[in-house]
Amino acid sequence: MRFLNTRVILGLVIIFLGVVALLERLGYTLDISGLKNYWPLILLVIGLNWIINALGSRKKAKGDPGAFFPWGHFLSGTLVFLLGIIYLGVNLEIIEENIPRELWKFLLPAILIIIGISLLRGKTAGGLSGGRIALMGSIEAGKAPWKLESSSYLAFMGGVDLDLTTAEIPDGETVLDLTAIMGGIDVKIPSNLPVIYEGTAVLGGVTFLNHEDGGLITSKKIEHRDGSNSSRVLRLQARAFMGGIEIKAVEN
Repeated sequence: MRFLNTRVILGLVIIFLGVVALLERLGYTLDISGLKNYWPLILLVIGLNWIINALGSRKKAKGDPGAFFPWGHFLSGTLVFLLGIIYLGVNLEIIEENIPRELWKFLLPAILIIIGISLLRGKTAGGLSGGRIALMGSIEAGKAPWKLESSSYLAFMGGVDLDLTTAEIPDGETVLDLTAIMGGIDVKIPSNLPVIYEGTAVLGGVTFLNHEDGGLITSKKIEHRDGSNSSRVLRLQARAFMGGIEIKAVEN
């Protein structure tokens, strides 16, 4: 069960700010100066949202041997929740003002290290036979029948659109390494194709079928077999850094 969608939370905040700005244009001045100290409540709600969603995923995973507990999502929510507490404490003069600055001195290098490790890990770390890069441009595959091979796709401030429903998928394991950096990747897969999915998002979002992950730092692994005994297996390694990746199943 989802608590609140992060986009809903941010959407409500933006709508509130827009209403305040509109009323000021119409001559109605609202005194919201006292509310500025409580903006960290947004972080508290978002962090709590991620924690509850992660715990909800754990409950679902008990009956699904292919699901794994999203520790990255849980820890990300915990971190954002703690940041909300710290900034709220600073605004209310309960916590010293220099504590957030000291925290970010360590947090930013840690995020960079996590990004680097994420790029190096996995079956494709040793290199693939081919790779394509969408650098401030776009790559499309699937409008005509094509042969799928293990390869990597990088969308850097660009977009990649892959339709595997029209692809000839070989027997055995095929690996697709997907990386979106300030860009987006959309993948359509056959609904009956067994998939091993490993996703990581850092300040971004990744959606695999009905599983959504996003936030500061999240990570998830899922095995989607759907009762199929096919000799073909697709391994997806998805990484989104300030970008987004969406993987959805389509009926053939």
